[in-house]
This record gives sequence, C-alpha cells and structure tokens, in this order.
Amino acid sequence: MGAFIIGIINSLISGLGVVLGVICSILPTSPFKLLDNSPIADLLPGLNYFVPVKEMLDITSAWLVTIGLYYIYQIVLRWIKAID
Repeated sequence: MGAFIIGIINSLISGLGVVLGVICSILPTSPFKLLDNSPIADLLPGLNYFVPVKEMLDITSAWLVTIGLYYIYQIVLRWIKAID
C-alpha cells in the first residue's frame, strides 16, 4: 500500500516537472541578455565605472515589464467586469 502511494506521488511530481518544463520552454528568453550582445558591450565596463548603465537599464526594463503586466491585468479584470 505504501509503495503504491509513493509511486503515485512520484508520478505526480514527474508530471508537474514535465508541465513546468513545457511552460518554461514557451516563455521568451531573458531581456537582460540583450545588453550583453549589443555593440556597446565592450565599452560597458569602462562606462560602468562612472555611471552604472547596465544596472539602470536592467531596473528600467524590469519596471516597464511590471507596469505593462499591471495594465494588462487591469484590462482583463475590466473585461470580466471585476472592477470599474
């Protein structure tokens, strides 16, 4: 009986891993990698000595994604009439 329950739990965990793997494969790559492949990537270490450009761009892009998701969430809530 105990081995049967453990087998079911292992199957559920394995299935959850497959589902999460599929979800992660659908998601886009990280937007923070774009700066590493840009033409100014060689100049960034010297520029970052004076002004933290990479960190500022990372924080700005994360902020923009968050605000964008907030507005999309509001639109969906208005469509289902959850808010005014």
